[in-house]
Amino acid sequence: MEISLAPELEAAVRVVGEPYEGVYLVGGTVRDILLGRPNFDVDIAVEGDGIEFAHVLAAELGGSCLPHGQFGTAVVLYGEGQHVDVVTARRERYASPGALPTVEPATIKEDLFRRDFTINAMAVWLKADDRGRLVDPFDGRTDLEAAAIRVLHDQSFIDDPTRIFRAVRYENRYGFCIDEHTEALARACIEAGHVGDLSGARVRDELTLLLEEADAARSIERLGELGLDKAIHPRLAADEDAATLFARLRELDAGYELDVPSWRLGLAALARHLAPDEASDWLARLKLRRRDAQHVASAIAVGPHLVEQLRGDPSPAEIVSVAEPDYPDAPLFALGLADLAPLHAYFGSLRDVRLDIDGSDLAELGLEESPRVGEVLAELRRRKLNGELDGRESELAAARELMEQ
Repeated sequence: MEISLAPELEAAVRVVGEPYEGVYLVGGTVRDILLGRPNFDVDIAVEGDGIEFAHVLAAELGGSCLPHGQFGTAVVLYGEGQHVDVVTARRERYASPGALPTVEPATIKEDLFRRDFTINAMAVWLKADDRGRLVDPFDGRTDLEAAAIRVLHDQSFIDDPTRIFRAVRYENRYGFCIDEHTEALARACIEAGHVGDLSGARVRDELTLLLEEADAARSIERLGELGLDKAIHPRLAADEDAATLFARLRELDAGYELDVPSWRLGLAALARHLAPDEASDWLARLKLRRRDAQHVASAIAVGPHLVEQLRGDPSPAEIVSVAEPDYPDAPLFALGLADLAPLHAYFGSLRDVRLDIDGSDLAELGLEESPRVGEVLAELRRRKLNGELDGRESELAAARELMEQ
């Protein structure tokens, strides 16, 4: 197998020449090499003490090592933000569905057996004499060629239900299909309620990864086909309408250069039928940052009302007054629901309208600091939005007039 020896792999090969024999490139890195796809992650498994190996590799690379003793893993940091993930080859045991595993050292075959799918259960020797030799005990290469996503054992999804989300991601990313038996196992896991055993934070992480994929609309429908949406929350709707809305929200976000995270748009599309209290409770269980939760909740609760408020022919100032308080998610969600000219005007130009004067100018005109300052500035902006003011001098003149009233 041809492996491009980036600096971190060159260093790893040199370190393997020391007392380490069983050192392998593993997982998604191998999968993507076989697929001829770029992969910027380097994952190394070590039969033996992975943390010790990571320390030696860090010294070789002139970097640092961050060990995680509980799982026998480490991250080697070097260069400008580059990193290598190192794991001790291990077997895992799950005390209950959805729980984090307990681990103990093992052989590379046992380590590969603990992984999610056969296409991720391959390794490549890094030992000099055998460098490039593929280790494929579960026929992952055959499944790659067949574009099939297959679990390694029937307990896989019960051990870790997040693997169902991953299977959906891989279907979408690579154009693969979950094989028949694997899909039956996924459905059985969902129907048994094991997805509910996952913490909110783990569900959040999986949804975030799925919704940030380049073309995630199809993945949304797949969540619904498998019944995964209802397993997450009974009123989530991962259907064709959600996929269409999500795709439109992404398109609008890119067109108006808003930089709203795709996962936030996706959560709003999935949760669009939730009542405000339901949405707030669910978002809290996901352990979202408060600001992100507020944005998603406002999209769901406020967005549909903005559609009704902005039908007809509102003035520019009226558009801004209703759209601005919950910018950007709620007005964007409203525009995703209905192609309204007022909202296009808001995102196209009105949101950027600012006064040429500020409170310091009003102070120079003799208006002392008080709530009146905000009132005057708000009225001036209203007039500017409606085309009644043009430039600094006209704003100052209007300010004097307002101060005399």
